This record gives sequence, C-alpha cells and structure tokens, in this order.
Amino acid sequence: MLIIGTHFFSWGSDRTTDLFHCGECGASSTFIVKKGMRFITLFFFIPLIPISGVKEMVQCPNCSTRYQPQD
Repeated sequence: MLIIGTHFFSWGSDRTTDLFHCGECGASSTFIVKKGMRFITLFFFIPLIPISGVKEMVQCPNCSTRYQPQD
C-alpha cells in the first residue's frame, strides 16, 4: 500500500528588513524569508517529484503562518 500526497518543503532563514503585520496572530515584526518547492511525496514526507518551481515565502516568527510576498 502506497500513500502519496503533496508537501511544500522550505529552506533558508533570512530576516526581512521591513516590519510586517501578521493577519493570523496580529504580531508586527521582521518576518523570516524562506524559499521552497512543492513535491509529490511518499508517505507525506519523502519528496519524490517536484511539481512547482522555487517560490519565495515570508513566515511569521510567532505563529509560523506563511505568506507569499506581493511585488
């Protein structure tokens, strides 16, 4: 029995220079910039096939909610 799914794997931990406001927890702070890709996974944690290109996200340091930065 194979269990397959998708998962967004991220890496990196640079800080932003500007303050952002988190819509989830209400915190205002410098967020963490991460890059990552979505993969088809085996058992939901073994990446097999990438299904997206590299995307940049910003993550709230308090509640870990991720947002896609707007250009």
